[in-house]
Parts: sequence; C-alpha cells; structure tokens
Amino acid sequence: MDNVFYTHPENITGSRLELTDQEARHAAKVLRFNIGDELFASDGRGRFYRTEITSISKRSVSAEILETTSEPEPKFKKVLAFGAIKKRDRLEFAVEKAVELDAWEICVFNADHSERSKINEERLHSIVLSAFKQSKRSWLPKVVLLNSLDEVFDHYKDFNPVMAHMDAELNSSLNPDHSNTLLLIGPEGGFSDREVEIAKTKGTKFISLGKNRLRAETAVIAMLSQFIFTE
Repeated sequence: MDNVFYTHPENITGSRLELTDQEARHAAKVLRFNIGDELFASDGRGRFYRTEITSISKRSVSAEILETTSEPEPKFKKVLAFGAIKKRDRLEFAVEKAVELDAWEICVFNADHSERSKINEERLHSIVLSAFKQSKRSWLPKVVLLNSLDEVFDHYKDFNPVMAHMDAELNSSLNPDHSNTLLLIGPEGGFSDREVEIAKTKGTKFISLGKNRLRAETAVIAMLSQFIFTE
C-alpha cells in the first residue's frame, strides 16, 4: 500500500468508488494506473478500501471495492491551535507536521501578536490532504480559521486547554491523559498578557516546552510529539 488515494465519501456507492479531479489525474497520468490494477483509497472517515480499477477517463477513475477495513475514532482527540504565522512556508510546515503527528483538527487563529496576513485556506486544505495520504492516516483532519484566541476558547469549549508558555516552570511538562485536549501555541512573540489572563479564566494548564525559545512551527512539533504513543 505504497500509494493511498483520497475519495470523498459521496463518491462511494455500494461496492464501487470513484476518484475525481486531482486524485484521478495523479493515479492515471502520473502513476500510470491501468484498468485491472489494484488501488488503495481512503475516505478520510476511518475506512480504507482495496479496489480494482474498472474504468479510467480524463477526469475520473472508477474502481470496484474488494475489501474494506476500518479504524474507529481515537479515544480522545487533540486539537492543535496556533497563532497565525506570517511566512507562508513556515505556516504550511506547521500544518503539515500537525497532520503527521496526528492532530485531530488544526486551528489557525489571529493572536494578538500575529502579523496579519491573508491565509489561503484552499492551499492549507491541499497541504493537509497530502500529509494525510503520506502518513497513511485513517481520519482526515479539518482546518479551522478563527479571528482570535477568544473565539478559539468558544469554539472548543468542551476541550481541556493546555498552553505552551515561556514563563511556565521548566518541570511543568505535559502528562497526556485520556481526554479531549486543546493544545495552544502562540505566534512569533508569544501570547499577549491579555491572552494569558483569558487562558487563566478558562482553567488552562500552562506547560513548558524547554528552556530555549522556539519558533512557532518548532513548538507545534514539540507539543504534539508528547502524544506519539497515546491512542
């Protein structure tokens, strides 16, 4: 299963599925799949399909489903929310690594210290989809864009918030528990005093990611890596 393609759940009917648009072009034009070839696909909702290609056209690839396997939703979900990064390559790197490190959902928000810039949401979704397939995840993460930390707390009010903060004690590391967790990373320049005070009112746990000051995209990796072996 070297290559896994994504098919929207709406493109699955009975024992057949269809790849469309970029996924179909990649299979037919780039990887040169032919009728009769075995193809693996995921619907991003926990199901993998082993299929046999039955037809190929310019815009679609159709296949018969031979076998279906599924994985349940994770026992607890971790949402990664970080302040918007102005430089596009760093923003995309952070999103890509968040997918690879199993974030259930990725939220990018305008923090008080964020330098405002237009975010290409379609481009981010493309980054997520590519990382999802490369890492062979079973559940496709969503990308959520919000305007402030205040909105983040409102949107994820049922999640336990954890904030990485330079002023936290060095030994105040994160001990992952079995609960839905909102992981908060500041932008370059960190969280403002106002945001820290808001976090305190929400019962946020403050943790340290080490003695060195990290770039935002590095902090994303440092935070999520603590969950690698959790279910």
